[in-house]
Amino acid sequence: MNITQLKIGLHQFNRSKWKRLLDVFRDRYTPISFIKDENNYFAEAIEYHGKYFYRVDGVTVEALQYEYERVISNPQLYYFSSALKLHHRIRKAKELGLGYDWPKSAAGPVNIFDLDRANAFNHLGSQS
Repeated sequence: MNITQLKIGLHQFNRSKWKRLLDVFRDRYTPISFIKDENNYFAEAIEYHGKYFYRVDGVTVEALQYEYERVISNPQLYYFSSALKLHHRIRKAKELGLGYDWPKSAAGPVNIFDLDRANAFNHLGSQS
């Protein structure tokens, strides 16, 4: 298993004066609550048995190889970035209750937006 730790954040053109001020304190001890919010958080890009995954706050979703490679090289949230696609996939997995306790249970699928609550649980049952 290959795990790459990432700090996900907004693209520089979207950064506020407050975020630029916090960058001054980047290498100093700063409570996590000051640097973690909806658009600034820590994630993991995972390669496991030839498959690719993305994990945030204990929720894991499948990723395509190009998404895995691109989020590592560019962990910024902006139009059409892989980080933004995976960000929304994680949000949907949380909404549907998928991807918790991976690898013991299935990760949220790549096609998670095609699922609704009813067939999300059917998907989990067929993967076990």
